[in-house]
Amino acid sequence: MNKHGMILLLCLITFSLVYGQSRIIIEITSSTEMKTNAVILIGEEKTKFLDEFCTQLVKDLNQSDWLEIKNTSFKKSFNIQSELDDGLSKNNASILILCKTNGKLETVIYDTIEKSIFSQFVIETSKSPVELAHTVSDEIVYRLTGKPGIARSKILYMTKRDGKYCLMTAGYDGSNATALLKTDYIINYPRWFPDMKKVLFLSYRKTFPALEMIDVSTGEVKTFVAEPGLNACASFFRNQNCVAVVLSKSGNPDIYLVDLNGIILKRLTEKKGLNASPSVSPEGENIVFVSDRDGKTRLWVMNTYGVNARKLDIPSNYITSPCWSPDGKYIAYAVRYGTEMFIEIYEWKTGKRKILTQSLSWCDAPSWAPDSRHILFTRQEKFINSLWTIDIYSLKTRKVADNAWSGCWDIR
Repeated sequence: MNKHGMILLLCLITFSLVYGQSRIIIEITSSTEMKTNAVILIGEEKTKFLDEFCTQLVKDLNQSDWLEIKNTSFKKSFNIQSELDDGLSKNNASILILCKTNGKLETVIYDTIEKSIFSQFVIETSKSPVELAHTVSDEIVYRLTGKPGIARSKILYMTKRDGKYCLMTAGYDGSNATALLKTDYIINYPRWFPDMKKVLFLSYRKTFPALEMIDVSTGEVKTFVAEPGLNACASFFRNQNCVAVVLSKSGNPDIYLVDLNGIILKRLTEKKGLNASPSVSPEGENIVFVSDRDGKTRLWVMNTYGVNARKLDIPSNYITSPCWSPDGKYIAYAVRYGTEMFIEIYEWKTGKRKILTQSLSWCDAPSWAPDSRHILFTRQEKFINSLWTIDIYSLKTRKVADNAWSGCWDIR
């Protein structure tokens, strides 16, 4: 076990159950995987649809990093008590997931230790076994952890193909990648609108950098903000109809509040020098941002009125791309130590820091997943960019896309 795996993480996740069931505790230990073992039983004869559904469900649950599926089986007839015994004795699994169809898909989550039902739910079936698996996986993760799943989440990123800049959207794992926009001019830094029906991005369509938006369903592109000078670095509020952006119309890059129609509401920073890369906290009370007001490029936090700014105690002279986790517990950012750039997280309440990418090459542009457990980031190796995810607990990484950068995960 490496030094990161030696860090003791004992998460006692206590669940209050619906349907009047008892409570159970899932213990995630300090192993490098930090997963709870589970088995899946499909209470039907195997069909092509159910086989594809099961395969995708296993992938989604494994990549949630909360569970590790040790075995799957298809049985029309079974004794649930025997299945619970086998799940525990043969697979060391504390959870059994039973899926069966009766017009709709019924999923029952069992505690193999207590030999009892933990939770259950019924959902409509769909034409796509993959989409059905995504929905079931997210519901299982939510009921086990109280956190959103990532299986149905979407990512944005940039790539360049055949000389054109491409704004891409894909599934959480890079699957089903689709180009939303292809241009001859530079575009970058995409961000989901809160309703996920539009995407905001930096555009050089009119020579100078402006913020433009594209309608995901129609492909229509419109200008969002195009003030004189720089227009960049957007972060949406989750509970208000506005967005923090960076404009240099006053001479220096400063942070402004803008409504969802692109109308400027308020200027938040007026200090000389750089004030950029805002990220709004999930409750909408604070903004973390980059500033060199003290001579070094550091992270600062202010309230959303633009006052009470304070510097975060991080021992580096260059920090950029801050991003607040959806649960508000952490700030992720890119930080330079020596000659390398790393992804690091800062615990908001304690100020404790943890480098996530110490064994990787140059890393930048972190973006949180909806579960506040995974981070999407850009890795550069031999001047080639690729997109990766990392689990902040186990530090397990997965490649999402080659020739890709500026990733953005939706946080719904």
